[in-house]
Amino acid sequence: MNSQTLHTEYLQEGTAGYAIIRKFYARYSDVLVTTSLIDINDVLHEVFLSLSKSNFDNVRNLEHYILRAIKLQCWSLLDKAIKQKAIVVKNEGNQEGGNNEKNLDQQLFTAHNEQLQEIEGSELLVQINLFKNHLKENDIRLLNFLIDETERSEIAKILGINLNTLDTNIRRLRMKLADYLNRLGYIHKGLSRFS
Repeated sequence: MNSQTLHTEYLQEGTAGYAIIRKFYARYSDVLVTTSLIDINDVLHEVFLSLSKSNFDNVRNLEHYILRAIKLQCWSLLDKAIKQKAIVVKNEGNQEGGNNEKNLDQQLFTAHNEQLQEIEGSELLVQINLFKNHLKENDIRLLNFLIDETERSEIAKILGINLNTLDTNIRRLRMKLADYLNRLGYIHKGLSRFS
């Protein structure tokens, strides 16, 4: 998909992607302005730049993937804004000796953790699809089988390998995914034992 199609079908006013960003911006604009995202067009621009670098070749459900990726980019922007706002408030509090710093830090921390919990559940598949861009073709194929919940014996038969080799490949793939998620700042309970 080229950048023009991405903009026209998902980020232009009236599209589902635009609706996601509009709702997100309306809810968090007071925090987002700390990272120079002054209006919704700034958020649209950031999301567009991020998505235009993505490779959509191996995506099965393109619309679902892009809408999830838009949500993920919005949460990523919010995460940066929360961290930036906490730094600004802390610096202002140190200069003025104010006590409101701890209350705001606590509010930001709580809001941030709520968003991470939501991302952990609903955005994992998006992260896995983005993770595919870092894999070789064989690993992508194996990951697709695992996502589709294909039986191990069937995967081994299709790939022409024995079950022990398959289990080793699955473990290595899970370790790579756990490392990828950890580098992004996410912790997923189901993968923590592989890190």
